[in-house]
Amino acid sequence: MPPMSPGLMDAPPAMTPLAEAQLCEHAVQAIWRCLEERDLVDAHVREDLASVLDPLTALDFGDRPQRLIRILRLPDPLAASHLYWLTRRLLTLVPELQAAALSLRTGNNPQSFHA
Repeated sequence: MPPMSPGLMDAPPAMTPLAEAQLCEHAVQAIWRCLEERDLVDAHVREDLASVLDPLTALDFGDRPQRLIRILRLPDPLAASHLYWLTRRLLTLVPELQAAALSLRTGNNPQSFHA
């Protein structure tokens, strides 16, 4: 068996606080765009938003990003109760993402972004 290339099994480099802040800001923009255009009923738009939220699972937001992604990836038609839940959860996540981005940019890195 040939030897494995060095670095192949190494853990990926940790994100910098500025990269994490940019992820949060990008997620906020994507959420607002979807909510303003009322596009959450479209499976393609939901999948795009799920892809934007996916990197947040590596940050310390608890299991909320995973729960949102799970609902975003439900097939069409999205039940009205899911759409309502999703809209409310996205709206409550926005200020937390904004606060996290600000904290990360200013170097006040909190232990956790969720309450």
